Amino acid sequence: MLIPIDEARSLIENMSVSPVRRARLDLMSAVGKVLAEDVIALRDTPERDISAMDGFAFRFSDLQEMKELRIVGKLFPSTRELPTLGRGEAYYITTGAPLPVGADTVARAEFTRVVGNTLTINGPVSRGKDVRQRGEDVKAGELLIPRGTYLTPYHLPILLQQRINEVEVLDISFCIFGNGDEIVPWGSEGDGIPDSIGPAFMKLLERFGRTHYQGIARDNLDDVKKMISKCAGGFDFVLSIGGSSVGERDFVKRAISEMGKLLFEGVSTNVIKRGAVGIVSGKPILVLPGQIVSAVTTFHEHGLHILTRMTGMELREYVKCRLGSEVTVDHKMDSTYLVKLDGDRAFPLRWGVGLYSELGKASGFTILRRGTTYREGEEIVVQRFL
Repeated sequence: MLIPIDEARSLIENMSVSPVRRARLDLMSAVGKVLAEDVIALRDTPERDISAMDGFAFRFSDLQEMKELRIVGKLFPSTRELPTLGRGEAYYITTGAPLPVGADTVARAEFTRVVGNTLTINGPVSRGKDVRQRGEDVKAGELLIPRGTYLTPYHLPILLQQRINEVEVLDISFCIFGNGDEIVPWGSEGDGIPDSIGPAFMKLLERFGRTHYQGIARDNLDDVKKMISKCAGGFDFVLSIGGSSVGERDFVKRAISEMGKLLFEGVSTNVIKRGAVGIVSGKPILVLPGQIVSAVTTFHEHGLHILTRMTGMELREYVKCRLGSEVTVDHKMDSTYLVKLDGDRAFPLRWGVGLYSELGKASGFTILRRGTTYREGEEIVVQRFL
């Protein structure tokens, strides 16, 4: 029986879940993973006042009293022992070098004139000009990167600058298998249909931990049960692909019902209607349809909701935007549409459950009500794809 999507969401929200494992990894290994902890800044960045330009560092009040300053030294980023600035003195300074004690302003080199050791400033200057203040970028103790963040190479520089060399990431173990006598397992040769969906989820889920591809369950109840038992017995989260409909060879939901509990067998929303959720041996099982668009959107609707519950972190991203073109939902039930985001506009793509080419263009999806015409510019909510 298909149930309203809001009821399915409520069932997932109230399902029993176990705490997930975490792992502490060095930074290079952690890139591409999801943080399981808040990362707090250990030190100010920059750690002291530094120059933002090549030029001369001095005390601004001295410039108010005298037309010329005396150059007494040079400072570089490698300088460790900082001199104290005397009255009327200035130091040549390079970008990133620490200011001498007492200096508060930098004049860019192109705005100065040097004759011997005498400095004259000819260009615009003001107190604090071209000085990066201590803690201007990051202050010690503030939240640097929140948990639930997908760690990218762009996070590495600030972490390394903070001298943080390892972080805690999610370490969920996933077991993925497909269903069907006609399906050839990924990595195998054969005359059937190659499994083109399982490998996509293997890579997609690596950000949350470790993935294991179990292969293909054949079209009989015993083989499906054996596959579910093996996955639920050794992994935290099970994904079954295909065998989710109501045909005489679709055994996954029946197997879950006999081995554990089937929370729901589908929702009254097109494209994701055959996606189901169950529990066996205390492990969540997500049943994905065997069509690519249905599988991906079902995972984002139900699977990410389950992972959000398991981790205690919101892993879904929703954006409000405006339709880029008019859409009339002339289906018998609410429908899922792939969309491509361009600025604040969402442009619906071709509708269908197996359009591989459209999925490659999509930024996410939205669910629109049956029997409704949505006008161009009307506001909708889009769930972004990972």
